[in-house]
Amino acid sequence: MALYKFATTRVLAIILCALPLVALAADDGQIDVQNDVQIVSPDARVSLAFDAQGGLNFRATFDGNKVFDSSPLGLTFEKSDPRDDLVIAGVESKLVDETRVVKIGRKSTVRDRYREATISLVSSVDPKKALQIVARVCDQGFAFRYVVPKDSAFADSEGAFRVLAEQTAFNFADDFDARVGLAAGYNTNQETEYAPIKLSQFADGKLAVAPLLAISDKFVAALAESDLLDWSGANFAGTGSKTVKIALTPRDDGNGAVLRNAPAASPWRVCLLGKNERELYDAADLVQSLAQPCDFDASWIEPGVATWDWWAPKGSRDISTKRICEFIDFTAEMGWRYTLVDAGWYKTPPKNAADSRDWSLGLEENPKVDLKKCVEYGASKGVRLIMWIDWPDLVATGHGDDVLKHYAKVGIAGVKIDHMNSHSQEMVAALTETVKLAADLKLLVNFHGMYVPTGLERTFPNQITREGIQGNEYFRSRPLAMSQVVALPFTRGLVGPADYTPGGFKNRHKETYLPLKKQTERDASCQVVGTRAHELALCMLIDSPLRCLCDLPEVYRDQPGLEYLRDLPTVWDDSVVVDAKIGEFVVIARRSGDVWRYSGATDDQPRRFDVPLELLEDGVEYEGTLYADAPESDADACALRVESRVFTRDDRLVVDAAREGGWNLVLTPKTTRK
Repeated sequence: MALYKFATTRVLAIILCALPLVALAADDGQIDVQNDVQIVSPDARVSLAFDAQGGLNFRATFDGNKVFDSSPLGLTFEKSDPRDDLVIAGVESKLVDETRVVKIGRKSTVRDRYREATISLVSSVDPKKALQIVARVCDQGFAFRYVVPKDSAFADSEGAFRVLAEQTAFNFADDFDARVGLAAGYNTNQETEYAPIKLSQFADGKLAVAPLLAISDKFVAALAESDLLDWSGANFAGTGSKTVKIALTPRDDGNGAVLRNAPAASPWRVCLLGKNERELYDAADLVQSLAQPCDFDASWIEPGVATWDWWAPKGSRDISTKRICEFIDFTAEMGWRYTLVDAGWYKTPPKNAADSRDWSLGLEENPKVDLKKCVEYGASKGVRLIMWIDWPDLVATGHGDDVLKHYAKVGIAGVKIDHMNSHSQEMVAALTETVKLAADLKLLVNFHGMYVPTGLERTFPNQITREGIQGNEYFRSRPLAMSQVVALPFTRGLVGPADYTPGGFKNRHKETYLPLKKQTERDASCQVVGTRAHELALCMLIDSPLRCLCDLPEVYRDQPGLEYLRDLPTVWDDSVVVDAKIGEFVVIARRSGDVWRYSGATDDQPRRFDVPLELLEDGVEYEGTLYADAPESDADACALRVESRVFTRDDRLVVDAAREGGWNLVLTPKTTRK
């Protein structure tokens, strides 16, 4: 079937109309078009300007501070004459202020308030060569995208065009400090550390994934991408200077980067802005706001917690009906929703297996696994299964859509699809079609071996989480740096949900941690660096509507802190960064209903947190339960202090965290407003 063959078939139509070229105009006087096009955000915090002086360029400021000096724009089309000069021929603009409901996210409502301008451009050499730039400017950042209108001469007589490269660059105003997620090449799993370097240390020709952060004493900026559908994914390329370029992933067939028919739009190039970490975190809503909204009934999608069987003992990982049912039992005991069964439950199909069997019957199961029986047993316990499937195996069958249809009929809740490791246009299209089919089948999708989020979870909310992150599974073989872990809400976690698989209860400090292969006990299981309170905090600090907890039932049972995880939500009504310094510590508060939860984590340094509780409702007393590092946590990372007291919004929480430590506070109202 075409679903798993990399073809150029369009998978999601972007309906665009060619705008007429009009006289330069503005909605309310906030777009200056005397010498260039200047767009100002509703509260005038962000200014974005475009000009066509010596090529197409943009520049931007935030709170009066330069963010970008003049920076080039443009697409390189096949057979386009590089001497063609684009000139501004018309502008249309509008002011938008609307609130959208978010049912599966870190906030229940998001206000989208921005000024949008559509800038029409034509070539002074050949006026039939038309291009548009659509720009949105809000007080938390800006974004722009390219649009190839219908009948543009950049396309051929049949409307087809080919993009070889993109000329967009971000020429920062200074050589700022940066956080750069370095990548080995174009096609990777995008699981990377975000190196703390200067922009000029991002070497010429090296690639990085989103987001890319620039940090000054006046603001923090983050570059990202949104609404990536039938296009090549963007990488950031270093120049050895303060300028960062866009580098499109080449197509698998060698035909440049993008093959499309006009009209068509590129993904959004996004810049999130804030004066500090708190504002930057709020600005991250823009990534999903720019993505196409969901156009189907998503009421069947249920977020929740999943147990996971991959965190195996050293001796062997039992992949059997009996073991899966043991996980189901524990999941039911905890009141959680899902059990995720990872690799090994089916036999790997041979390469080019398309005609070797009837794939409408699914994959050939491991003889020890009776999936139908597991599904039925889970249903009796109120637990549903999510099954791991390797992307290369779906491709090998040649009938991946039949495979998914089969398991939907069996009654699983979703699939965890792994090892795509690419965002070429063909892969982006194939994965979009996959998640669209999954939505039709009412299957959740958790992508692993996958590029970082680009807003797809708004378009298809059944794509409930994804990897593209160095998560806890790395502790199987090596430790993660705590400076990287506590930075995650502002690096990888900034652009969308992350399947970090938190919740390890074999807690160690770095000097006593052992990878699984160096542990001597046959039934030893994976260890994690960080205290118990730190690991509990990661369950809330790293956003994922599907929280896949990593440890085993026999490790969790009767352990301090397990009761904290029992009732911890995965979606929220509000989320606020209370305090943070990227790479050193973070404190986030989240609200579900009228219950507030605060969590904090530190790097490898012990730290005293002094946290205001001003988010609480005035006049209400809250019963607070604290899960924090104990005095002995510096020696015993598993030690946990649990205590309760009453709080009001006039109080402050003062709590000490051990090195690699953390804390968590649950606040439940005990009285009503007087």
